[in-house]
Amino acid sequence: MDTLIDLAIQRLHTQGGRMTFQRRLILEALDCLGCHPTAEEVFAVVNQRDPSVNLSTIYRTLRWLEQEGLISARRFDESRRQERFDLVLPAEHHHFQCTTCKNVIEFDHPSIQVIKTQFAGVSGCQVQSASMMLYGLCPQCRQLRLAS
Repeated sequence: MDTLIDLAIQRLHTQGGRMTFQRRLILEALDCLGCHPTAEEVFAVVNQRDPSVNLSTIYRTLRWLEQEGLISARRFDESRRQERFDLVLPAEHHHFQCTTCKNVIEFDHPSIQVIKTQFAGVSGCQVQSASMMLYGLCPQCRQLRLAS
């Protein structure tokens, strides 16, 4: 079991769920699209392989996969109220969003583990996971701003 799809299949079976053809198409679309696709972007990919799948099926399946803990939903821009989806990866990952172009970049950094450990030591809390969101200018927008 080495691909994300294989891990999802294993997890579904463990939780008593079934891997239907449509669920597999949606998981494959999420895997293929990479960083934080919208339901509409998932629909566009799935629709190329199976035109009988409609957008409401995509939304319903995304909600179910989220409830099963296989994907996560997140809003990066509250003004747009548009959710973006990700396969739940075994490792934590964090996000940087450009305040100009709204591009989202995933990252990980060893200092985050240090922060979690220090916080747990000081607070007495048991930290199970972390999700960090940083905002600023991406290299392209920063360069454009410096040039103007």
